Amino acid sequence: MPLVFGLLVVFNAVFLAWQFFEQQNHGQGTIVIVEEQEGKSLQLLAERADLVRVENTMTSESSNTTHTKTQEDLVCYRVGPILDNDMLKQVRAIFEKSGFDIKVTTTNGSNDKYWVYIPPLATSEKAQAVLAELQKNDVDGAVVTDAQLANAISLGTVNSSDKAEVLKSKLMALGYRAESKTTTTSRDEQWLLLKNVGTVGTAQIDRILVGSPQIRREKTSCR
Repeated sequence: MPLVFGLLVVFNAVFLAWQFFEQQNHGQGTIVIVEEQEGKSLQLLAERADLVRVENTMTSESSNTTHTKTQEDLVCYRVGPILDNDMLKQVRAIFEKSGFDIKVTTTNGSNDKYWVYIPPLATSEKAQAVLAELQKNDVDGAVVTDAQLANAISLGTVNSSDKAEVLKSKLMALGYRAESKTTTTSRDEQWLLLKNVGTVGTAQIDRILVGSPQIRREKTSCR
């Protein structure tokens, strides 16, 4: 009987000890073990500054490339004035052979001329004497025989008012008073319209027009 009682006491003590440790284990939180990967932590693509910089660089380069391709703007020129039909055919053939896209246009233009002269002198002998003096100073002219301006001395015709003023000043320095008259004539002008011309084409136009000062190129609308 004492033996049985002793075994019960031992079993009871073991049970109480087991129950005590079991309650201690349930009272603690669950431990989660996270295995870290070697190297850097995971990042979203949008969070990576290096990728964002690459994207911006590509956009900038693409924009620069587009600008370079469209930097040379094509323009249109008109070449003229051409007053003679034979000259028109010749000039047109040269530009067409050079590969230009050409259209012929006709405009009504005006041409101003400035006649410089010394007013009529008293006699033809006086006029001839004055003319001889002028020729000694490298000024050419002719005595006018027309009834309205008889015995005047014609000093020639120039195509601008500035040139007329220069000639008049030269005569004044020699002691003679000169005057000028303006005459305006209407004329039909032929022009060649050259479309879609770039830098190389512009230089080619200038080479073709060398030696033809009466013909010029002007930038114009492409419409």
